[in-house]
Amino acid sequence: MLSTKKTIYNVANSFETYKNEIDNNHSEDGSRFIHDCDNFISPYLHKDRSVIICERAVLYLNALKANGASDYIDQGCRYLCFWINNNVIDNKKSPINIINLFNEFLRKFEEYDGDYKFKDHLKQFSTDMLENLIKLFELYSKFNIINKEISSCNKCDCVKASADLYNNFLDECYAGDDNDFCDELENFKQTYENYMKTSTCPETIPKILPPIKRHNIGATVSIPFAIILVISFFLFILYKFTPFGLRVSSLLKRKKKMYNDLEQDKNEFVFTSKKPDVNSENKKYSLSYHSVE
Repeated sequence: MLSTKKTIYNVANSFETYKNEIDNNHSEDGSRFIHDCDNFISPYLHKDRSVIICERAVLYLNALKANGASDYIDQGCRYLCFWINNNVIDNKKSPINIINLFNEFLRKFEEYDGDYKFKDHLKQFSTDMLENLIKLFELYSKFNIINKEISSCNKCDCVKASADLYNNFLDECYAGDDNDFCDELENFKQTYENYMKTSTCPETIPKILPPIKRHNIGATVSIPFAIILVISFFLFILYKFTPFGLRVSSLLKRKKKMYNDLEQDKNEFVFTSKKPDVNSENKKYSLSYHSVE
């Protein structure tokens, strides 16, 4: 049994649940028409699809509300962002546009059902979170193709492609500070390696992915400090209880004595040079008087 870490990105590996929810919770014949989406137009969507996408988003949010489980709603909101991203016009795809459109659908839902607010489930929403979420959806989507009868690549090619994506995202994990992103990569690593135990893919496909190397900040700080303490203690022992220490002590004392003698000579020289020359001063005022007869 795989031990999956709980992260804000867990939906990436269980997106089929939410995909089915959003796919099945609408009808093309208009029998579930959401009047609050009348004339809805967004610059991020194709005009002829804007109303339909709005309706599906509002119905999906209503299904999340009906479920009631907080974690289910949290993950469901993240899946909605991913779904919106797939429907946005290609040249308008950006995290900030996705979040703006997501918020528009939340407002439409509040018009549809004013008694429920989703704001409590949006505390961890940000452009960085959304960027990482889309990367993880891409990773799991590529890997999960192996379970489909018809796919865009054969199983081993898809496995290799997902391994390459993992390695790319690993570098981003190290460069960033999103622990949930790194934890979800670890979850994928377990899923991947569990599949590869029974896989018949060639040896060129890695069976084990590189581990996530955690950096212990406490250890990073404490190790140099400990080294300084050890060196200081060693030098103290060396100085206090060994012949080398005695020689160093004697040398330091000699240097100190030489320095003191030099200072004393310097002071005496300065004092001598500053003594007034009385005779010299008197000479300035010594006048010769000659009698004139």
